[in-house]
Amino acid sequence: MLTTAAAAISLAGLTPGTTAHATFPWGACGVHSSEDKVVATFGSWKLLCGNNDWGYRHIQARHMSEWEGLAAIEGRNWRDIADTALAKAHDAPDWHGPQGSGAYCHSGQIYLVNRATGAIAKTVQPTVIVTDDGIVITACPGGGCRGNA
Repeated sequence: MLTTAAAAISLAGLTPGTTAHATFPWGACGVHSSEDKVVATFGSWKLLCGNNDWGYRHIQARHMSEWEGLAAIEGRNWRDIADTALAKAHDAPDWHGPQGSGAYCHSGQIYLVNRATGAIAKTVQPTVIVTDDGIVITACPGGGCRGNA
């Protein structure tokens, strides 16, 4: 059983002891929720409601359909896959560096598994951009960071 758990951790691209999800379930951003309402935290990072340019509302408006396509592979909700990508980028990025204007890019490869067969169905390199004080600007399934070889 332990080897199965270790294999699952390895497939997720995480190492034992790292956070594999947000520190608490994602909160809701209602129509009247303020931009600075915390939706989720990932270690020192905060995903706030934001607006069309940054935060949860930006991710939902601009990238939700991309996340939904990936979530369909595992039969999960788009926020579950985005959560995994954000956690991986925070806890164990494969690459991170400055993007300019006080923003930093973090990228960590994740694997999506077909639950019926147990086989890896897709590998993606999500991109997470955060401010220097840890506010999540965006998270998208691909693209990688500039300078990421």
